[in-house]
Amino acid sequence: MSGLVHLPAFIAAALMVIFSPGPGTLYVAGQVQHSLPRAWQATAGVVIGDLLLIALSALGFAALIARWPVLLDIFKIGGALYLLWLGIAMYRTPPRLDGRSAAPGSLLRAVLITVTNPKPILFFGAFFPLFIDHGAGGTLRSFMLLGVLFEIMNVLYFAGVIALVARLRGLRAPGRLGRLPLHKLSGGGLMLCAAFVLLA
Repeated sequence: MSGLVHLPAFIAAALMVIFSPGPGTLYVAGQVQHSLPRAWQATAGVVIGDLLLIALSALGFAALIARWPVLLDIFKIGGALYLLWLGIAMYRTPPRLDGRSAAPGSLLRAVLITVTNPKPILFFGAFFPLFIDHGAGGTLRSFMLLGVLFEIMNVLYFAGVIALVARLRGLRAPGRLGRLPLHKLSGGGLMLCAAFVLLA
């Protein structure tokens, strides 16, 4: 692609990042317990959040954070507190298996999980420029092309997560695995992520 370099290396490295479970994965997995539409709405929220961060990174937001590290601390503390609150809520709220459509808050919560997570903010700003031919011009366009490619892989990953958790939930194979308290596991995982963010 014009303006992009080392695409195979980008795909390999991006897949390694995508397959490292984080708060977004835990939140989407927890939403499967309620309904598939809620899980897909949460996935859309993660993607929207990623695209916002990619656009901000292309406009130099990562450089701004490097100049004023206190901005990253604000994101870090705010994001950790939000993950903690969300994790406790998920842990304490049993799933509603009525198959109804997604709750309006699922998308917004997933967006907030993504944009308040320090990891993607730094990742997009530092990682994407390595695969852009800055001499070819159109850096912003190249940044967004990499973003679209990254999100296609991300959506395929989340499709696999949703299918796996739906199977465990018992939508396709009822049984003992279908009765696993996945909402508690997801909520506990988000609380652990909050602790790691604060301690990192």
